[in-house]
Amino acid sequence: MASPDAAPSFRAWTHSSPPFPSTLSLQQQTPPTPAHLQPHQILVEVHAAALNPVDVQFCNLPIFRLPALSYPRGIGCDFAGVVLAKGKDVKDLEMGAQVMGVSMAPLADVNGGVLSEISVIDTTRATVVRKPPHLSWSQAAAVPLVYLTARTCLSVPYFVLPRSASENPTSPASHRIQPAVVVLGGSSAVGQYAIQLAKKRLHAKVVVTCSGKNADFVKSLGADEVVDYTAEDVVGRLLALRPDSGYVTIIDCVGGRQVLDHAAALLSPRSRDYPQGGSFTTIVGDKTERSALGGSMLYWWHPRMFLRMVRGWYGRGARYSCIMLKSDKAWLGEIGHAVADEGFQVPIDSEFAFEQVEEAYKRLETSRATGKIVVKVRSD
Repeated sequence: MASPDAAPSFRAWTHSSPPFPSTLSLQQQTPPTPAHLQPHQILVEVHAAALNPVDVQFCNLPIFRLPALSYPRGIGCDFAGVVLAKGKDVKDLEMGAQVMGVSMAPLADVNGGVLSEISVIDTTRATVVRKPPHLSWSQAAAVPLVYLTARTCLSVPYFVLPRSASENPTSPASHRIQPAVVVLGGSSAVGQYAIQLAKKRLHAKVVVTCSGKNADFVKSLGADEVVDYTAEDVVGRLLALRPDSGYVTIIDCVGGRQVLDHAAALLSPRSRDYPQGGSFTTIVGDKTERSALGGSMLYWWHPRMFLRMVRGWYGRGARYSCIMLKSDKAWLGEIGHAVADEGFQVPIDSEFAFEQVEEAYKRLETSRATGKIVVKVRSD
């Protein structure tokens, strides 16, 4: 483990202004000393970082075309590494602790990015937990953002089971009504964990859309039925597979309105046993382009989405939400048990050396990755 006082400089990938990756650069930086850390900050020697589409979306925000904001900034959200130093208010982590987490700080300077040999993490704005010893550095970096997003989609208030299923969700299927869940884009990084959570935690019937070439992969994660969106009528197949009680939730990792426009026919209706009814939860929104940010901030410039959400929550249509992940340390702390005891997989598509970040992002932009793309910041 390096000492920040003994290391006069480190390397960090930076980007200053749109379009990404036009100003992507590997720069030499000087780390802050422990004495200069803010009370809630930790200094982390990064061992691995995982790529996410949101990295590129942040870099391409139009606001960063303003001269005042066109300074070099760090890149990346998901990381795993070792704590080198900590601020005085960080009580739950000691120096030398192996950690994993997600830090979404688009306005941070170079030291705030995780595609960096050393990173400054603000623990009040990040979700950081100890790395389970049985996870590799790459696995630990691959988990945080996508697992927390999937976990949010399948948690209250967005996801609620009927009383008949929620009274004892772990009882044998013969003694209860098995809920049915749809995951649109099941081979996506978030979709992979949505499938596993629905199957292993909820014991649900899981219907997944993806391309035919990924059918075996999503079935290995727990998908019961696969709809090939490249060769089938997606809505028609979902209607044909719909149980009599309807789907308790549709989790959308794709975007657009193809399935959303049929939500009322697909989802479980409101009833005495199920007053909330089924839900449609999206991480993308009505848009389909990957370059634009998704999540709840879309409500600000898509009023139709906001009105749809309000109407659904007040019983004037299917429940609808466009969500960002919930930053919950307890949820992220579950992952060690999930992998060791529940059989969760941590799919990794490919690994790149620290000097190959440009190639890694090219792989991300193909939209063909099956699992996370990880950059091995340290070679060990």
